[in-house]
Amino acid sequence: MLFLPMVTSALVASAVGAHRKMLDGGEDFFGGDGSARSQHDRSLLGSSDLAALEAGSGTHFALYIIIPFVSAIVGYATNVVALKMTFYPLEFTPAALKFAQPKGQPFGLLGGWQGIIPAKAGKMAAILCDLMTSKLLDVKEMFGKIHPKRFAEALAPEMAPAMHRIIEDVARKEAPEFWEGLPVYVQAALVKEAMAGAPEFLADVIEDLQNHVYEVLDLKAMVVKLCEANKQDVVRMFQEVGESEFRIIENSGAYFGFLFGVVQMCVFYVVDVLEPSYSGPLLPVFGFITGYLTNWVALKLIFRPIHPTPVLCGLFVLQGAFLRRQKEVSEKFSKLNVELFCNAKNLWEEMMHGRLREDFGELVMRNTRHFTDVTLGPAKPIATLVLGPEAYGRMREHIAEQLVRELPKCVPCSYAYQDGALEVENTVCVAMKGLPPDEFEGVLHPVFEEDEIKLIVIGGCLGALVGVAQYLLVFSSS
Repeated sequence: MLFLPMVTSALVASAVGAHRKMLDGGEDFFGGDGSARSQHDRSLLGSSDLAALEAGSGTHFALYIIIPFVSAIVGYATNVVALKMTFYPLEFTPAALKFAQPKGQPFGLLGGWQGIIPAKAGKMAAILCDLMTSKLLDVKEMFGKIHPKRFAEALAPEMAPAMHRIIEDVARKEAPEFWEGLPVYVQAALVKEAMAGAPEFLADVIEDLQNHVYEVLDLKAMVVKLCEANKQDVVRMFQEVGESEFRIIENSGAYFGFLFGVVQMCVFYVVDVLEPSYSGPLLPVFGFITGYLTNWVALKLIFRPIHPTPVLCGLFVLQGAFLRRQKEVSEKFSKLNVELFCNAKNLWEEMMHGRLREDFGELVMRNTRHFTDVTLGPAKPIATLVLGPEAYGRMREHIAEQLVRELPKCVPCSYAYQDGALEVENTVCVAMKGLPPDEFEGVLHPVFEEDEIKLIVIGGCLGALVGVAQYLLVFSSS
């Protein structure tokens, strides 16, 4: 990507070098012996700096005019490359040097690189989750929107046959002689009677979950785990939410690169004429300044000023590009948040298999024990007498344990209902749109704010590399 600015810069530098050779007494620019002219130019340089400047001007000054255009290309290219390095590669490259990569940093101590966002996916996810739950979303209120009976209805097609099978299996295991001695129609009637309480059991589970959601769901752990395992989703979220802002960064590199190039042109011309030995080393310096400043200015334009600020007597109103798009950003962010992270599938996967899975399992089991006792009802003393207290207790535990194991197979059929009931997308979207500008800026900016300096320095270093290439191609051999 840097090939075009390097080639263009080399051509400009070559032309400038040819011009200096002409001034220093080399072959005449037009092919003749330039010794007489060179002696004349040196005498002028010695007598007056102003005369020296005049000697270096004229038609050859047009060569310097190209410098701002080269600077514009460098500014654009370095911004594009810096952005690419923000997102890619997803994993540390080369993998053989990963052992020397500091935790959470994109660079390796022995070389190599990983995109800034993929390298810090977990940390960024934790920050984003804290901000989201403190300003945009109440998890308990979110789960409170699930209607217990509708949840039971959504789950019934899968849960009913599973419970039927569990009850039969447990009865055969704990009281095989008693169960096998019953007529088939009696067995069916007992199972049917037990199953009549299944919807109430499922409703009890969801009500218990609503009351104790913070005890069985670690939302931050879920988001961090998902982001670290699916770095491409994190990159996609940033790219789609900040699509317009990233275009501003790329294009502004060209605009501001041109302006900085005008300054570079003037300084380089004066130095090249008065002190030619210093002009070559100036190239990497100006390249770094161009890459650094174009990135710095572009990032400032995205988030500053936070509030609408009138300028030129109110003729224009300035505000950070990201903040001006609060409505569009809110809609895109909330949609991707549900699609990639905060949906029913991921929430239940975390509860059933995540850090607090044992607490969630205990929640289901205590409701199962209650379900068993309520289902037997008046027959509980008889069941206890027939089976014995220990066998009855084991039966309750086996039913509970098997239901916990069966739940992951059954609950997916309710995801569609839950995603609609939870209303995560709408809740987050409305909350984000209603935030004042300073709080809205605080939702996403802090996620990568601490790494902005890396993006800026990357741009500066890339610009310096272009300057070094110019120097090596032209000035080191002169």
